[in-house]
Amino acid sequence: MNLKSSAVALAIASLSTTAFAESQVTLYGTVDGAVVVNKAKGQDTTVTMEDGIAGGSVWGLTGTEDLGNGYQVGFTLENGFSMDDGANGEAGLAFGKQATLNVTGGFGEVAFGRMGGLASYEGGYSIWNASPFGTDYLQAGLGNVFVTGQINNNSIVYITPDMQGLKVHAMYSNGTADDSEQKWSRNDHYYGLGLTYEIGALNLTGIIERFDYKSVRDAGDKSAMVYSFSAAYDFEVAKAYFGYQYANRYHSIDQLEDWNIGGKGFNQNAFTLGAEVPAAGGTFKLAANYGFGKVKSADAITDNEGNQVTINKKKFNRFTIGAAYEYPLSKRTFVYGWGAYSTAGKLLKAKEVESNFKTWSLGLGLHHNF
Repeated sequence: MNLKSSAVALAIASLSTTAFAESQVTLYGTVDGAVVVNKAKGQDTTVTMEDGIAGGSVWGLTGTEDLGNGYQVGFTLENGFSMDDGANGEAGLAFGKQATLNVTGGFGEVAFGRMGGLASYEGGYSIWNASPFGTDYLQAGLGNVFVTGQINNNSIVYITPDMQGLKVHAMYSNGTADDSEQKWSRNDHYYGLGLTYEIGALNLTGIIERFDYKSVRDAGDKSAMVYSFSAAYDFEVAKAYFGYQYANRYHSIDQLEDWNIGGKGFNQNAFTLGAEVPAAGGTFKLAANYGFGKVKSADAITDNEGNQVTINKKKFNRFTIGAAYEYPLSKRTFVYGWGAYSTAGKLLKAKEVESNFKTWSLGLGLHHNF
């Protein structure tokens, strides 16, 4: 090989090394398992091994490449799984939790793919910060009272640059489920607009979401609107959380998987108040959630087989409270214990459904990040 050829080869090798150095791929995840004692009204007390109590068991890949001039391209591929039997979190999906490609730069960030809604507490683009529990710790989590959205396919999100602590988040899904064989007007769509503001120890978030249910429009389901607000303040000796949400014409309640509330759905006001306090080398968490509402279309409630469900009361309320203590064994691992309780009234107190809402749980678990 002559000197000129050697110089060219060395230059190519140098460029390849530089490109490799500027591209990073990381394997990450969490594994969570616990022994759970659970009791629902009218049913036997159970003792089970469960996972995902203090955070879902997931594994994922994330990577970035520096494009120069302040631009980067990145991706996140994440899947949930059940630790006790190894089953996929989302049947038939390789990356059911999140699958996104993003570009960042001076303009902000744009990302595409499958992602959680702005108030979903799922994935990297959810911005709600209303509780120290999020949607974790069984009855203590927000999903037992609040509408926490969903993970949507075919999504795009744009986040503005930081404007003195203020950011705007805009999200749209062109079809929340696998609706590739349907035309646009028959897909279910999601629209989300959020503002986050951080100044010192204060974090504020406001979110507006719309779910249009176009795939079932023949059933008369109206589009749902959900308005969510949260405030968190770090006092150093403790961090306080507050959240409020108004859901208008929403059509499903997490604990009633067999029900679809069609027509005008239901309206609900919900509140949460919580705190996390450093204590004895660990962190103590506490939160209470309360919601009350009314079913607007009582004659439009159906079960999974399309049969009408008859109810005697339209109004309902529900309440949950929970406490947990997390103690770190290392930077990546903590042990935890918790207790949580939920109850409900009026419509949700009916004997046919009360076992879904009048429950309590407690247990011990271990959570590891990698």
